[in-house]
Amino acid sequence: MSKLRLTLSCWNYDRVRALADGRVQPEGIDLNFLDLSVEETFFRMLRNQEFDVAELSLSSYSVSLFRDPRPFVAIPVYPSRSFRHSCIFVSTASGVKEPKDLIGKRISSPEYLEHPAAAHRRQDEGHLDGGAKDVGGEVARTRRHRRTRTE
Repeated sequence: MSKLRLTLSCWNYDRVRALADGRVQPEGIDLNFLDLSVEETFFRMLRNQEFDVAELSLSSYSVSLFRDPRPFVAIPVYPSRSFRHSCIFVSTASGVKEPKDLIGKRISSPEYLEHPAAAHRRQDEGHLDGGAKDVGGEVARTRRHRRTRTE
């Protein structure tokens, strides 16, 4: 019996490296592992469904559930296990020393639906009383189209 041919696009995380370098061969599968950046994988999968299997952010997947037909089926595999709250950076010139100092400030991330940014917005809602202006995606708009459409 021939093997099922699948193309997987995922960044080369330590948790998937054995698949990427061939040390682990999924039984019954002829796997074509594409080591692409997260941004490239998300963009190509969300716009064109280019891969059989791909890493995708939870927030982008959730938005896809409101489309008809639903283009994706989620499987509970988490190749990236970053502690997201270790990745908030504030300009030293901003005067921000604690979360409440963000009230009235402009907050942005490269992509509005980027999962860590969505998680931070949700967490901040209870602390900032909506006083910060989220301008998500301003950086990304200058370089390319958004990965997903929210309308």
